[in-house]
Amino acid sequence: MPEESPKPQKPKKPAYSFQGSSPADSFLDIARIHHREAKQLLERAQQAQAEDRQEEARLLMDLYADRVKTAEEFESAARGEAGDPIVTGILDSLEENREPFVPYAPTFLSEEQLIPDAVPVVKDLSLKGRILSAVGWVGGLISK
Repeated sequence: MPEESPKPQKPKKPAYSFQGSSPADSFLDIARIHHREAKQLLERAQQAQAEDRQEEARLLMDLYADRVKTAEEFESAARGEAGDPIVTGILDSLEENREPFVPYAPTFLSEEQLIPDAVPVVKDLSLKGRILSAVGWVGGLISK
């Protein structure tokens, strides 16, 4: 029986990190991911433009430009030219979302908006009239 040769396996990147690994390596990995996503977005934008879907193509091109910019930020962080882009992005978004403080200012009703002192008396004593007179009576109690 002939021996089967084992299939060559691709070297896998470990799911763990060594203590000696630098944050620059992780920044470069993230930059590679962003470049890959940017390439896919560019291809889809060109495909959408070829199929005459202009708005989708514009949106994908905007996303492409944003991905490239983010990848460049991670590359500069890996070179040590800038700080952590993730932390910078979080701090920038917090600053943008902060609204200026507006103190509470209660609104008051004027005398014209309040319930009038006199409630009209209903002479009709049918069911509808009884309900209206009960509402008028309650309104009279509230207004006093």
